[in-house]
Amino acid sequence: MNANIRHEPPSTGAVFQLQLRKIGRVLRPELIGLAVLLSPTLILALALLMRRDASLDYPLELNFLLSTGAFLLPFRLWNEARLFGRGDFQVMPVERRRHVLIGVGAGAVWALGLTAGIVLLFNLLALAAGSRTIGSSAWQWLVPLGGVAAAYLLGSGVVLAVRHSLRWTGGAVLACVVLSALDLSAPFEPLAHAVFRGDLGLERVLSGGASSLTWVMALMLWFALGLIAVALASLRHREG
Repeated sequence: MNANIRHEPPSTGAVFQLQLRKIGRVLRPELIGLAVLLSPTLILALALLMRRDASLDYPLELNFLLSTGAFLLPFRLWNEARLFGRGDFQVMPVERRRHVLIGVGAGAVWALGLTAGIVLLFNLLALAAGSRTIGSSAWQWLVPLGGVAAAYLLGSGVVLAVRHSLRWTGGAVLACVVLSALDLSAPFEPLAHAVFRGDLGLERVLSGGASSLTWVMALMLWFALGLIAVALASLRHREG
């Protein structure tokens, strides 16, 4: 009789909560390292606050560092999952592609949450010192979150799309360095300029640019590209 009992698959919310907890365990070493890294920075900042002439401007370079970390985060999260093997997914009560997409969503929550906390910390220090914050307009406070979201989706798309994604990414970076060193990058410079420094380039997404309109347009483009990359790459993980 027990053989005829059908077990309902867990809800998306239940799987999502499980993934959030799992990512927290996976990232524990990195979180400890981040706390160790930020502690002396915070102590130094508090010491500077005691000086009336202290300047603790919000470092705009932080936006680029956070987005770089967000792009690399999926490589860490899926490092031990054996995405292109069957073993880890055969025992799961959730369809393979659905499980992958839920994992991407849970990772995005962690990426955005950590980004918000770090950005808030540095801005509070700037405010306490009477220094320049990230900006006076509300949209400027969203720039780090937008850049992190787009970078995380693009990184997830790469990880889900190809085997040995870290090797391919490292190889691509190395190829760019070699081409530049050998002065062979001229044919690719127009494309590179459009991708990185164009009106809708990645630099505009990460820095915010001069106006909210141009930033939103660039963000929508790269966010959409990230979503498309994840959606298409996830098709590789359909069951059957």
